[in-house]
Amino acid sequence: MFYCLDQFIVQYDLSPPFLDVGCGIGDLSKYLASKGWEGKAIDFSALAVSRARQNLASFPNIKVEQKLLFEEEGNFRTIFLWDVLEHIENDNAVLEKCTSLLSPNGHLLIAIPSNLKEWRWDDDFYGHCRRYTVEEISTKIISAGMKPLTFWDFTYPFFWIMRRVYTILKSPPIDLPSEKEIRTAMSPTVNAWDIPIISYFFNRQFFFWQLLYKIQFSYFRNKLRNGHEMFVLAKKTWPP
Repeated sequence: MFYCLDQFIVQYDLSPPFLDVGCGIGDLSKYLASKGWEGKAIDFSALAVSRARQNLASFPNIKVEQKLLFEEEGNFRTIFLWDVLEHIENDNAVLEKCTSLLSPNGHLLIAIPSNLKEWRWDDDFYGHCRRYTVEEISTKIISAGMKPLTFWDFTYPFFWIMRRVYTILKSPPIDLPSEKEIRTAMSPTVNAWDIPIISYFFNRQFFFWQLLYKIQFSYFRNKLRNGHEMFVLAKKTWPP
């Protein structure tokens, strides 16, 4: 995802100040801060915000708050909704609020699960309400007063295969909370992919990963009907 983010920044001239909505433990904000960006990270989960403040303690240019999106009143050049929209029943209201917070010609970068046929037990684990098609999210973005610019899948084929194998081989947890809101609040601090050896391998900065990212981005980012998660970049056009 960060590899793709770098391509977005260069190709579409994304710039701060930014708002990281549903920041979780702050990994996206930390990545942006390391590039010199300033902005704000918000989340409704007290536990997630506590973790985010720890992770961003050395970056005073990033403000971290426990807050709902609808309580925000700032103005931002770039807003990030990464793994957020699929958790919210009224996603149209969220997109409209983002439009109101964007500067003229500002950008919204969304990461959302795609393709209903890809629904697996990890969707339930994280408290998802839906998966999206390109057509569905395009209509919602336009209705909210923005213009869709591009759509990139960042899972097919390599990470798509990994997820398929993983969700087949691993049994889903049997003690999940019944309320989606509780699962949503937990989602930034729990990991469905909890096999230590595999997690260790994924987190290493091997040259292999950089090569894989380049191959997948160059040849497969437009395979939107094949993968299981996609980026959507939208712009607040001005004048409307």
